[in-house]
Amino acid sequence: MRRYRNFLIPFFLVFLFGCSTLSPQRIPFLSERPEECQEFLSILDEKIKKSGVWDASSFPIPGFPYLRTNRFLSSLGKNLKNGQEREQWIRWMQQLDLRSRKKEIRNLPNEVILSLESKKTGQPDREELFSRVEYCSSRLLEHDITRSDFYETLYPFVEIPDEYSFPRRAIGLYPLFSIAVIIGTETTRDEFESWYAMNLDDLPVEGDLVAFVPSQGAPLRGKEIQELIEDSRKNPLGVPWPKGEEEEKIVAHFAPIIFQDVAAPYDQFGRVGWEGDGLAIDSQKRIVYYYISHALLKWKPVLQINYAIWYPRRAGKRSPWIERGHLDGLTVRISLDARGHPFMVDVMNNCGCYHFFAPKKERLDRVVSKSFGLPPFMPQWLPEVSPGYRLGIRVNSGYHQVERMLASEIPPDSIAYELVPYAILETLPREGDRAESMFDAEGIAKGSDRWKEEILFFSMGVPSVGSMRQRGNHPIALVGRAHFDDPRLFEKNFVFK
Repeated sequence: MRRYRNFLIPFFLVFLFGCSTLSPQRIPFLSERPEECQEFLSILDEKIKKSGVWDASSFPIPGFPYLRTNRFLSSLGKNLKNGQEREQWIRWMQQLDLRSRKKEIRNLPNEVILSLESKKTGQPDREELFSRVEYCSSRLLEHDITRSDFYETLYPFVEIPDEYSFPRRAIGLYPLFSIAVIIGTETTRDEFESWYAMNLDDLPVEGDLVAFVPSQGAPLRGKEIQELIEDSRKNPLGVPWPKGEEEEKIVAHFAPIIFQDVAAPYDQFGRVGWEGDGLAIDSQKRIVYYYISHALLKWKPVLQINYAIWYPRRAGKRSPWIERGHLDGLTVRISLDARGHPFMVDVMNNCGCYHFFAPKKERLDRVVSKSFGLPPFMPQWLPEVSPGYRLGIRVNSGYHQVERMLASEIPPDSIAYELVPYAILETLPREGDRAESMFDAEGIAKGSDRWKEEILFFSMGVPSVGSMRQRGNHPIALVGRAHFDDPRLFEKNFVFK
């Protein structure tokens, strides 16, 4: 029970004062908006929600149906200095809404599309429906943005709800049970640290250790990477946001080598698709899904590349029995500084579980001390990756945990994998022109329920704990509150040089 004697008091104080929220203020210009567009988007939202195809990768802004946000954009809104920065921020949130709506329209059942037939064109197709969305999005924004009180009205609504349920924690006596969870987590961390303490050659192999390498892109020189990132910063907010070919080059350059212990079919990662009513992994098509995100380093935006792998299931003798089930996954995130140098790699399973950090040793000043709870888990430093080498991750069988990061040349007998945008997972092809996301409206991968974990960790307040989750919906701590996409996650845990 070391260091837990005074553990309960801070948590009860958080319960009392940390869960209150302000009531939404009235939007003064709501009734002045173009009625036709306001009504159209309202009806569309109702159909999308009723059909269960809401895209949970971004968050709606109440009262502003043409805007959505995420944790990074929400954080930017607090420090905007001028009109150009505010307008860029608004345009990015509008684009985020349009991207989500495009996915939702692709995923709507055919009969719903028919019910939304246009009065003007009579064309009940998805492209025409999205064109109407774009038109109404522009009209509503053009109307609102001319208001002198627009930004002051908007700011309080750009808040992201976290993934933790206060009622669950209250009913489940969270302050009491969190002590047991901390003790169990420390035991698991001790096991993981024992892997990192071994010589690489001594790590156990249950099957065949197979190297998977990216098939796309030639390596870039350091100056090329820096130039690509600098060019992508040419926006009023100075956010590095490469697009198109530039994004593909950076993603391919940093894509890791995956050293996978393949002992059974459940270790064969690959393409996610529909097989009847359920999701299946096609291991004949090796795919790693990627997406771009952002964090803050000393309050400056930095670029992150996320690489997500999907396995058929978690199984095998090494994985805890309560965690076994359909679908499993792993996400490796590489964060780059302004010069395009990796300063942090962090990893989680796609349930948000087993998150850990591997910072660059030379960049870290100290770990932020905490009065209670667990310190950040940091089992190794980020290895130095010289030209001609790539970051390698060693993944064990069944449990699918990273046992080591290393700098590696491409092995001669490696197998190529393809890099594919993550957004494809949110619109997987179905019959005809319809698609269906692998995630439900709550951001949970369909068919990945872990009911045993849900019962055992009910008190921790994470709904669907243990299930595989969609980007933007990853709580990464059972004790306390932390999110994988929190742009200040690194600065909350470390002080950088």
